[in-house]
Amino acid sequence: MFRNLSFLCLAIAALVGTALAAEPVIEKYDVEIPAKFLVPYKGAFADRFPDGFTIGVGSGLCYVGKAADGSRVFYAIGDRGPNADAPKFETAGKPVATKMFPAPDYTPSFGALRVKDGKAVLASLVPLKDARGRAVSGRPIPLGSVGSTGEIPVDDKLAKLSFDPEGLDTEGIAIDAKSRRDLWICDEYGPFIAKIDGYSGRILKKYAPGAELPMIAAARQPNRGFEGIAVTPSGKVLAAIQSVCDVDGKIKESKATFVRLLLLDPVTGAVKQYAYPHNRDDYKISGDAKIGDLARISETRFLLIERGKCADGKTRIPVYVIDLAGASDITGVKTADGKELETLADRAEVEKLGVKYVKKTLLFDLKDYGWKPGKAEGVALLPDMRTLAFSSDNDFGFTFKVVNPAIGEDGKPVTKIQAYTVDGAGQVKYKGQPVRTKVELEPTGTPSKLWIITLPQRVDRY
Repeated sequence: MFRNLSFLCLAIAALVGTALAAEPVIEKYDVEIPAKFLVPYKGAFADRFPDGFTIGVGSGLCYVGKAADGSRVFYAIGDRGPNADAPKFETAGKPVATKMFPAPDYTPSFGALRVKDGKAVLASLVPLKDARGRAVSGRPIPLGSVGSTGEIPVDDKLAKLSFDPEGLDTEGIAIDAKSRRDLWICDEYGPFIAKIDGYSGRILKKYAPGAELPMIAAARQPNRGFEGIAVTPSGKVLAAIQSVCDVDGKIKESKATFVRLLLLDPVTGAVKQYAYPHNRDDYKISGDAKIGDLARISETRFLLIERGKCADGKTRIPVYVIDLAGASDITGVKTADGKELETLADRAEVEKLGVKYVKKTLLFDLKDYGWKPGKAEGVALLPDMRTLAFSSDNDFGFTFKVVNPAIGEDGKPVTKIQAYTVDGAGQVKYKGQPVRTKVELEPTGTPSKLWIITLPQRVDRY
């Protein structure tokens, strides 16, 4: 009896041990930003930010390698810089969308994160430069340009700022397959893909819709351009448009069944397009689905973050292994009446046209592990093929609030800032009438997050 009991205990212990071994190991870090990397700010609310804005990194992530001192090193890239929503700008009697840039000369940058001894620290920062070596800004490109978001930049006093023809809203970073000095980045404005010199930050070649890239990419929703980028072992570049393309101006009604992925061959210039099937049933409308980032597994397989607020009001951040093998190149494929495939609401109808979707396998949902930020914008895969890193940005450590809101027809304060307009003199108006409403900035103290998750088996076995 005791012998059988001992055997039973050993069997239970083995099962428990296996279960415990199957759980991922998670390291959680707040990214530390040294004072020398803070963003200078001398604007209207400078007294609230005596040290400037904390820089936001984590919009994109890739693994670099292990340093001599044992540090794990990542490249992390930030977005267009400190920005906030603002009232629409009155121009030629018409309200035009705006975006506030309290530090308008900020240059989008990337840097090295070093992880060691329980800390994740930003160790370097490289500002981006155009092809002529001049610093770019994060301000929007001019209205009417290919890839313009249709936004007018304003400062923290709501005065109009100049556009930047070379402006970038960077969201992804990856290392070139042939030269580790060269990096690939992607942007939400154009959307653009660019190859850069990783030492100087200078753009070596820029790829734009209607030129090197298909024009359909410019149909991305404003500020929903390329959100992730990865480079295959052979040197091809995969970029993910963040959300469903707005092909007919009816994005709020869209029931599109996929988000476009673009695969660029820099050697030949050829571009293929693939249909990634987002979790359409999870969202109120297809336009709510978003992609966070990509990381390479093999020539055809990648990690992909999907995220968004679902129909039940909850935010989910599922992480998938996706496979392009067997998927169709949808370049030039249209409906029977010549419309874009995004106008079809039924996957079966798309498949009748011979389209094969990208395959996807769920790894896990970051939210199930206690991930708190509302978004995850960077993912990297380490060489052991079991360890994944995830990052979020911190929106430069501030948020905005509407002060002295107008009262709407329903008797409630109007807190949506886009419901207001502002004229060239800085006067805020509601429904054409001057109001005392203002937009103010306030610090959040929120750090960028970095999580490193080690899985029980290699991702290429899922």
